[in-house]
Amino acid sequence: MSIAVNKKTPIYYNYIGGEWVESSSKEWIESYNPATSELISYSQKSNLKDVTETIDAVHHSFLHNDWSVNPKRRYEALLGLAGKMTEKSEDLSRILTEEQGKTIRESRIEISNCIDTLKYFAGAARTVFGRSIQLEPNNFGVIVKEPIGVIGIISPWNWPALLMIRELAPALAAGNGVIVKPASLTPSISVEIFKLIDEIPEFPKGIVSIVTGPGSSIGAAMATSEKIDMISFTGDTSTGKAIMEMGASNIKKVALELGGKSPNVVFADANLDKAVPLIGRSIFISAGQICMAGSRVLIHESIKDEVVARLKHYAEGLRVENGILETADMGPLASQSQLDIVQEYCEIGKQEGKIITGGYRLTGGEYDKGYYFSPTIIDDLSADCRVTREEIFGPVLAVQTFSSDEEALEMANDSDFGLSAGVWTADLNRSMKMSRGIKAGTVWINTYNKNFPEAEFGGYKQSGLGRTRGIDGLMEYCETKHIHIETD
Repeated sequence: MSIAVNKKTPIYYNYIGGEWVESSSKEWIESYNPATSELISYSQKSNLKDVTETIDAVHHSFLHNDWSVNPKRRYEALLGLAGKMTEKSEDLSRILTEEQGKTIRESRIEISNCIDTLKYFAGAARTVFGRSIQLEPNNFGVIVKEPIGVIGIISPWNWPALLMIRELAPALAAGNGVIVKPASLTPSISVEIFKLIDEIPEFPKGIVSIVTGPGSSIGAAMATSEKIDMISFTGDTSTGKAIMEMGASNIKKVALELGGKSPNVVFADANLDKAVPLIGRSIFISAGQICMAGSRVLIHESIKDEVVARLKHYAEGLRVENGILETADMGPLASQSQLDIVQEYCEIGKQEGKIITGGYRLTGGEYDKGYYFSPTIIDDLSADCRVTREEIFGPVLAVQTFSSDEEALEMANDSDFGLSAGVWTADLNRSMKMSRGIKAGTVWINTYNKNFPEAEFGGYKQSGLGRTRGIDGLMEYCETKHIHIETD
């Protein structure tokens, strides 16, 4: 059943075959500002018919234009989108903050990173190289990199612009057609970016489409479709496992960037003036709703009290308020359900450990309108406590203590996840030993959360499959073909 809509509130449509269309369901998804609970937009509550039409449109476009064999066109299209996003960067940042809740400063960083990613992969579109091999006197091999075909991208709500562009840019640079299914919690920013794509003539009509709606039906239809050749999913590990199982129905290629429980390992010789604020930022940025959040801090026993005291001071000094305010250091959680999850873990932390600071919902005044939670640090937790082992996706930092390098390495690896880690030490030998020993896709030494489009990113263990960014990120979206020539 359709719902009445306020015509003053923005309405976002699906973009299919180069046209803006309403879902055949005639139903809408409502999006609310997590800082104020105000209605900010409507988007399409699409169904199986809509996603099937979208897949057919992208598949047809991929087969009937020169996109896959015209790298210069792809370069110009992606560079054009970077330019359009630069022009609209402040508007996009505002929409992102109002929809997701993160601070306006973080939103500006996210949009800037989107632009940088597009520029990098615009250039990469013209450097999809293969190689040649002399096999025998009369046998010559050409190893060719070709686009896979039609890619389905399912993007998350925590960094909805960047984590969409991070996959969309290399998929398009490699010459594929793409369908995007954004998270139902944050469709507005994704569709706003597609409005800019619609203004760029270098994108063939239909080569890239977006359809909004529930992941349980649309994501499943994409994962099982015979016309989609690859699924790229960014999100929680349990959903990633389900996507992987569905993709196996037709041996579809699957790329997964999943959860994390990343450690910051702080040795006695660490520069604490630098380490503490970056460790604090690593867990409290985006209210902890980031896959690479430094949600565990492993501290050498000789400096534990000092580090914990400094982290407590950092956390209690953060301004938690509506992200649209320039003074905000941390905004609200993205939804009531996410708030409930964080509160549940903090109750466990109170029972099984010691709350150093925080651990409660912020209430009173403007706080009552949104999903605000206090920056939280919990100590005295066992290694097998759920707070220590499970991804919370909130502003909750678990403290652990070690006495030797060997113990630190063992603790860092004592996790089902392996997305990222930080190592803080002045000892070069130790830093190299730790970085090589930690089973994670990214290890930062004396810094944290530094990401660049030219440097690969991805996870070990249950943090995912494949790599995004960099050359490997481009190659994820390519097939390798051997063309064999035998001469007389």
